[in-house]
Amino acid sequence: MNTDQLEGESRNLAGRAQQAFGEATDDHSVQTEGRVRSAAGRAQAQYGEAMENAREYTADRPFNALAIAAGVGFVFGLLVGRS
Repeated sequence: MNTDQLEGESRNLAGRAQQAFGEATDDHSVQTEGRVRSAAGRAQAQYGEAMENAREYTADRPFNALAIAAGVGFVFGLLVGRS
């Protein structure tokens, strides 16, 4: 687990707690803030997981990763060169 995953999970938990507090006090603005914080935390955790998967892929298959990067660079160069 990397730092993005840990921070994302902690934000998700904090948002869920804030949302529960808003429900208990019947404060809709606190509920909404909790939902937003929770969603942002889930997004950050998913980003961290994607980055971790990309690191593992490039470590396991360095030549495939290099070929993909070269292909993307070539296509990007074609697109930018047309302008």
